[in-house]
Amino acid sequence: MTRSQRGTGAVPPDTSPTRPRRHALWLLLVPAVLYCLAPFVANRIEPVILGMPFLLLWMVAATVISPLVIWLVARLDPIYRAGAPEPVPADDAPAHGRRVR
Repeated sequence: MTRSQRGTGAVPPDTSPTRPRRHALWLLLVPAVLYCLAPFVANRIEPVILGMPFLLLWMVAATVISPLVIWLVARLDPIYRAGAPEPVPADDAPAHGRRVR
């Protein structure tokens, strides 16, 4: 605890190794920002690049970049790298009338 936290009832942040930080997930905002900025940044016809107006080229580039960013985030995510199973709500649901083998 630091001096400023003593006597104030403040709890130090949880630094236990049980829950890894997942900072790479913030990169998932990149595709959304690319699409949201398109009307403000790329909404013009000139220049024409590869025979496409600039806005169309921006959208195609954002579409190509999006899966690459998602792939990169998956590789940087410590939980994905550890091979931990991801919780799926359907796994917890009862099997309505079906027998579980």
